[in-house]
Amino acid sequence: MRSSSLALAACALLAGCGGFNTPDGPVVGFGGGGDPHPTRLVQVALTVTLPLRREGARANYLSKNTQSLAIELVSVNGNGVTGVNAVTLNTVPNARRCAESGANLVCKATILGSPGRDVFAVTTYGGVDGTGDVLSVGTAESNISGAGAGFGISNALSLSIDGVIASLKLGVSPEGAKRGQRATAAISLDAFDATGAEIVGASKYYDGITLSIQGDSVKAFALHDGGKSGSTLTIEKPVSGLTLAYDGNDQAGSVSLQAAVGGPSSVTTTANFSLHGKQPPPPIGTIYALNLGGNDGRGATVTEYDGTANGNAAPQRSLSLDSKLYARSIAVDAQGNLYVGYLDNEFGFSPQNGTPDARNEIAIYALGASGSDQPKAVLQADKKTKTTLFPLYIVFDSSGSLVTYGATDVDGNAGDAVLTYAAGSSGSTAPEHGWQFDAPQIRYAGPSGLALDGSGNFYVNGSLYTSLGPSYGLFVNSAADAGDPSATPARTIPWDSTTELEPGLTTGVALEASGEILVGNTVSQGSGSSTTCQARVNVFAAGASGGTTNDPPLRVLTLDGVFTNNPECVSSRDPLVPFFPAITAYSSEVWIADDFNNAVAEFSADARGTVKPSLRIAGSATQLDAPIALVITSASGRAKARPAYPFHALHANEGNPHEKEPGHLGLDRRSGADSERV
Repeated sequence: MRSSSLALAACALLAGCGGFNTPDGPVVGFGGGGDPHPTRLVQVALTVTLPLRREGARANYLSKNTQSLAIELVSVNGNGVTGVNAVTLNTVPNARRCAESGANLVCKATILGSPGRDVFAVTTYGGVDGTGDVLSVGTAESNISGAGAGFGISNALSLSIDGVIASLKLGVSPEGAKRGQRATAAISLDAFDATGAEIVGASKYYDGITLSIQGDSVKAFALHDGGKSGSTLTIEKPVSGLTLAYDGNDQAGSVSLQAAVGGPSSVTTTANFSLHGKQPPPPIGTIYALNLGGNDGRGATVTEYDGTANGNAAPQRSLSLDSKLYARSIAVDAQGNLYVGYLDNEFGFSPQNGTPDARNEIAIYALGASGSDQPKAVLQADKKTKTTLFPLYIVFDSSGSLVTYGATDVDGNAGDAVLTYAAGSSGSTAPEHGWQFDAPQIRYAGPSGLALDGSGNFYVNGSLYTSLGPSYGLFVNSAADAGDPSATPARTIPWDSTTELEPGLTTGVALEASGEILVGNTVSQGSGSSTTCQARVNVFAAGASGGTTNDPPLRVLTLDGVFTNNPECVSSRDPLVPFFPAITAYSSEVWIADDFNNAVAEFSADARGTVKPSLRIAGSATQLDAPIALVITSASGRAKARPAYPFHALHANEGNPHEKEPGHLGLDRRSGADSERV
C-alpha cells in the first residue's frame, strides 16, 4: 500500500515539490534580480550505507528494505535555496555505484550542495526509482566547504530520519493478574515499515504512537515509560522498559491496551490484560427504602441509609410522601433524582377492564430531598395519545429512559402496555414507545414484577390475561419489540410445580450480575391462626429467549429471618402480602424488603439452601415502616452501567386478576399486628 497523503508529506520536504523553506526568487540559469541571490551550488559526493540484514539497532534508522531514496538540498545556514532539484538514488545490490561491504550495502551518488551548514530532505522508498511505499522521511545535515563549483567534496552526513509506521505489534507479559493483588506487566511495542522491516534506532517515528488503556472505569491501571506515566502515553521513538501497573483495586475489571498511529498510517492494534478471580459487588452508596406505612401508601416515607449501614442504623434522611396518594414504587435516575410511583386510590385501575386511572402519576424529587420537600416535577397522563400510567414498577434502561406500566395509543397500541419515556420526561408527555403481548396480554393488576437486562430486554412477572383465564409466569419481550403492540414472548417461565412458583405467593423479579433470573416467592405452612410464611428466591438460567422453559430452578435460596407466623401472610386482604418479599438485585447480591418484619436484608444470590443474611437493617432507630421497595446505588456514582433496579409487585389473584374484593387494600394492618410478628 502506498499512501498518497504520506507521499505528499514527503514531497513537501523536497524543494522540487514546492519547497521546504524555499523562497521565491531567481534560480541558476535564469535571469537574476531581486533577493535572495541565486544559491551558490557545488557538487557533493554522497555515500549511503544500508544494513543488508538486521544486526542490532543502528544509531539512526534506515530500513534494510530501502530500494531507493530521494535527497535534495533545502536550506543553507538556515536560509532557503533556489535552483536545486531532487536526486533519486537506487539502493539495491545491482544498482549503479552500489557494492556490498561486509553486512552493509554502500551506495554513492553526486548531489548538489552549497558551502555552509546544509540541510537535505530525505525520503526513502520500498521500490526503485522513488516508487513503492514511503519507508521513512527526515533530514540529513552536513558542513559543506569547497574551492568552487564543480569540485567533488567528500562528506559524512548526519542523519535524522523518521520511520513511517505501517504496522504495529503489541504484547503484554504476563497477560493477567489476580484480582485484588498489585502487579506489574512488561509491555512490548514494535513498529514496522511497509516492507515489514522493524523500525529501530534513536530517531523518532514520523507519527508518534498513542498507547492507551481501554476499559479502566475505576482508574486502577497506569502506563509507565521511564519518568512518564498515565492512562495514555505518546511513544515518539523505539523504546524499551514500558510497563503496565495494576494497583490491586478489587473493583477493577479486565482491560485492553491500544496502540494507534494517526496521520496517513492509521494503524491500530490491541493486547488484553485480564484480572482473574470473582469481582466483589461495587461499594454501596445509598440504600433507599419505600415504607408503605399504616395507611396503605398514603403518607408513605422514603428512608435513605448509608451504604455501610447495618443493624439498628438511623437513616441519613427521611422524605415524607403525599398524604392523599398511594405510593407503590421508587427508582433513582443517573442524576440522583428520586422517582415515586403514585396511584390515585388503592387500586389505580378499573376492576372491570384493567384500564389505569388517569390521575395516577410519577413524582420526581430532587437529589437530597427530605422532610416535607415537594416534587420538582411530575410525569402525568397525556390525553392526546390516550396515555395513562400504572406505575407499580419504575425502571431505567441503560440510556436513562424510564420504563413503567400504563396504557397508550402510541405505536398502534389500543390500551394497556409497557411504556418507555425519554430521559428527563415530565408533565403531560407522550411515551416514546409502547408495547403489548399479543397473547397472553398484560392487564391490571396482573403484573407482579418488571426488570430489564443490559440489552434492554423486558422481564414481566405476574398474571397475564387470556380469554380462557389468567396465564401465570415470567414473560420476556425482546428489546427490538419495544414498539410492537402485538409482540410474542421470547421466553416464558411458567409458574407451576416444576418451577416451584405458586400464584398468589410469587412476587417480583430481578437479574443477578451474570444474568441469572431471580424470582421472589413464599412457602406457607399450616392453616388458620397457625399459618406461617417463609420467603425464598428461586434462581433460573439466564437468557432472554428460548420459548417456554419449564425447568426446575437452578437453586432455591431460603432466606433466613425473612419469615412470619402472622396468619395474614396469605390473606388477600392484607396489604403487606403482595410485597413479601420485595426483591432487588445489586451485582451478585439479592436485597430483600421485609415488610412484615420492618427489615432490609442482603443475601448472596450465588448461594443455595438456607442462606443467612450478610447484613440486616432493623430496629426502632431505622424508621422502617413496612418497606415494600428498595433501590441500591453505587458509591462511585448514583447510576452505573448496570443499575440496581427496584423490582417488586402486587400479587396476582388466583382467579381473574381484575376481580378484586372492594376495599381489600384499605384495612389498617396496625390493629394487633405487632403482636403477631416474629
